[in-house]
Amino acid sequence: MKLAGIFGDRMILQRNKENHIWGWDDSEAVTVTIDGESFSSECVDGRFNIVIKPMDTKVGVDITVEGSETVILHDCCFGDVFMLAGQSNMELPVCRTLDVSQEIVDKADYPYIRQFRLVPDNDYKPLEDYKLPYQPWISAVPGEIDEMSALGFFTFRHIYEKTGVPIGLIHNAQGGSMIEAWMRREDLEDISDELDLIDENWGTGYLPAKVAAQYEDGERWKDRARIFDPAIYSAAIPEGAPEVQVPGIYRDLTGCSWFYKEFTLTEDVKSDSAFLYLGELVDMDVTYINGQEVGTTGYLYPPRKYFFDASVLHKGKNLIAVRLITQRKSGGFVPEHRYYIEVDGMKIDLCGTWKTIRESATEEDADVRMAVMYPTVLYRSAILPLWGISFRAFFWYQGESNCFGAETYNEKFIRMIRSWREIFGADVPVVATIMPDYINPESEDTSKVPPEWRNMQKLQSEAPSLVDNCYVVDGSDLGEPYELHPQRKVELGDRAAEVFEKLLSI
Repeated sequence: MKLAGIFGDRMILQRNKENHIWGWDDSEAVTVTIDGESFSSECVDGRFNIVIKPMDTKVGVDITVEGSETVILHDCCFGDVFMLAGQSNMELPVCRTLDVSQEIVDKADYPYIRQFRLVPDNDYKPLEDYKLPYQPWISAVPGEIDEMSALGFFTFRHIYEKTGVPIGLIHNAQGGSMIEAWMRREDLEDISDELDLIDENWGTGYLPAKVAAQYEDGERWKDRARIFDPAIYSAAIPEGAPEVQVPGIYRDLTGCSWFYKEFTLTEDVKSDSAFLYLGELVDMDVTYINGQEVGTTGYLYPPRKYFFDASVLHKGKNLIAVRLITQRKSGGFVPEHRYYIEVDGMKIDLCGTWKTIRESATEEDADVRMAVMYPTVLYRSAILPLWGISFRAFFWYQGESNCFGAETYNEKFIRMIRSWREIFGADVPVVATIMPDYINPESEDTSKVPPEWRNMQKLQSEAPSLVDNCYVVDGSDLGEPYELHPQRKVELGDRAAEVFEKLLSI
């Protein structure tokens, strides 16, 4: 017997609504028992779907599933279940916000706020072939909370504190996704010119292979950009290397470059570990101290936080060498971030004069069109497979990927929510988020938020006038000028909780 991947220990189902538990078995029938009450279903073509009647709030329930074998799901609950959908700012995990939320996170201990991370099978294939892959339910407790959606946790800690009702978060956000990916085909027929992409990429495994091939091309591009021996170029500043000011974004940097900074320690190092914070870099880096690699990040957005063995350091002059690979015309050290090294309780500022050399100049790397940017793919792989799960509300945070060409965004939003409600119920509320101000540090004009971004924020603000039972959370002022993923999710969560509390009349 095999259950759909969302059904596991510590799962939370929606209270006071009908739920389904389904899976596959070769027996004639399967029975689910909850608190002494049983529900059964025949197996048809090896699949069963058991309807669970509405149940009141419950905690610490063991759910027994009996068919060709017996499976017991431990410590389950009936509470309030929310779908978190959208793109990377909804996806951003708690661990990426610790610069501004460490104290709150360290104190967090909410065993009844739990999250299931949906990992969709992004492909164009027959609907019956999509499954919900197994993922464990995690709780907002030490050792697990770091991987929870930051916005999800910082919002629902308030709701749980006021209601005491278990909270289940179906974390369904997918970084980079476009709204068209969350929609069904018939709703795109008259407002999308990309439906041919579905037919062009139809067939099990075709789209994943196509996207994987683009990433492989990117790796080959990196190989062409790397021509120096890192053992040599990480250990000393090449003679004649010109000076450059850090932080800064530098033009005509496509390819690979090295950046160097010397700093001095006046005493022998006593600590076992040290920490290097290199803000945000455009795009990919491998970072060395005194010729030893201390950290690497393979793409643009994450802050560079590198903990390393302090034995790499010594009294006197030390050298940081950053090998930076830039995919487009501009790259460098994003302004308004922190750059420092910390050891033995000392924090040494690394801003100021560095030196640099060019390793290679190449053509720009081609952008990868991720699978979550293809029309209907997430509706098929991440919405329809949840049929049978009941929700208290949808939380939606998306728009960054649709800023350019957003003329029909609101009509798409209307149709998307309508199709979701046909699956999960017409009474499910929606809470949408207005994305924060952002300036791309690679832009020619970095003096203001671009008009396309402003337009999307305006469109997002109109959601309550477009969709019944829809509410909006304004996060526009919670950004940082050059940060696509601002860390101020605590404040955004406070606002989202306030909106939802009004909805619930808490």
